[in-house]
Amino acid sequence: MKKQSIKPRLIAFEVTRRCRYNCRHCRACAGYAGDEKEPNLRQCKKILSAVAKYKKCVIILTGGEPMEREDIYEIIQYGRGLRLQMVMATCGYLIDEQSIRKLKKVGIRALSFSLDGANAETHDAFRQTKGAFDAVINAARIAREARVRFQINTTISKANLDESVGIAHLAKRLGAYCFNPFILVPTGRGREMVDEIIEPLEYETLLNELLRIKLESDIEIRVTCGPQFARVCRQAKAKHLTDEVKGCMGGRGFGFISCTGDVQICGFLDVSAGNLIENNFNFGKIWEKSQLLSEIRNISNYKGACTTCEYVGVCGGCRARAYAMTGDYMAEDPVCSYEAGSKR
Repeated sequence: MKKQSIKPRLIAFEVTRRCRYNCRHCRACAGYAGDEKEPNLRQCKKILSAVAKYKKCVIILTGGEPMEREDIYEIIQYGRGLRLQMVMATCGYLIDEQSIRKLKKVGIRALSFSLDGANAETHDAFRQTKGAFDAVINAARIAREARVRFQINTTISKANLDESVGIAHLAKRLGAYCFNPFILVPTGRGREMVDEIIEPLEYETLLNELLRIKLESDIEIRVTCGPQFARVCRQAKAKHLTDEVKGCMGGRGFGFISCTGDVQICGFLDVSAGNLIENNFNFGKIWEKSQLLSEIRNISNYKGACTTCEYVGVCGGCRARAYAMTGDYMAEDPVCSYEAGSKR
C-alpha cells in the first residue's frame, strides 16, 4: 500500500524581515533596514502558487512586519485567487481605519496581534519600543470595530510569566477569538534570552493555568512551541473535562517558508528541508522527499525522555527548542518535566 503523504493545513510565509521594532525575542532578527534577500512580488506569487498547487491551505503572512510591504494587499489578493486562506501576523502599528478596509477588501481572513504584556511597561520593554502597547491595543480596537477576526499571540518568558493569565483576560476583553501563547524558543535575537526560559515546573503550572482558562472561558486557547499542552489536555480528556488538542505540527500539519525560499518545519528551527527557488518552486517534492522532514516525522528516533514517554505521539516535544538548547533537534524538550508513566 502506498504511504499517504502528510499535507500541511497551515504554512507560515515570511514575506519580509523589515520591522520598526527591535523585539528581544525576534527569531528573524528583524529590523527597520530589512533584508536585501526579501522576496520580490513575482517570487511571492510563485511561492504561493507552488503551495496552492500542492494543497489549498491557510497561509500565515509573517515577518518581520508584513504591513511594511507596499504590495502586501496584492499578495493577499493573489493568494485568495488561488483559493488559499490568507491570514496575517502583525505587530499592529500600521493598522488603521484605512488599512483595515483595504485588508478586508482583498480578502484577509484573520489577523494575529502580538501582545507580550498586560500593561505598557512590560510590553514596551519586551518590544524595546515606547508606544508599542498603545499601538497594538488600538489595532485590536480597529479590527474589532471592522469585524475582522483576530487572535492575540504572546511569547512567554520569565519576564512576563506572572502576567500570562492577565494577558489572556485582556485578550478576551479586546474581543480576540483566541489567545495563543508561544513558549520562548531561544533563537534569533532570542538567543540572548536563554536565561529567561521558564523552568520545567513553572511551565507545568502554566500549562495547567491555560487548561483552566480553556475550561472556564469562551476564548479559544492554543499554545505554540508548547506541545506538552496536548498532553495536559489528553489527561483532562480522560477525566471528561475537555477535548483533544494537537501537539507539535511542525513538518506535518504546519510548515514555514523563509524569505529566502527555504522550507522549514517552523520558523524557530532554522534548518532547511530544501529551497523552493533552487528546486524550481516544487513545494510538494520538498515536503514529501526531504530527509529532514522524514527524520522529524519519525518519532521512534526521538531521544532522551521522549523515547519512553507514552505521550510522545500526542505531544512530540518542541524540536526547535531542543535544537536551540542542545544542538540536536531529535533531543528531548528541555522545558518538559513530565516523567513517563506518571499519568494523572
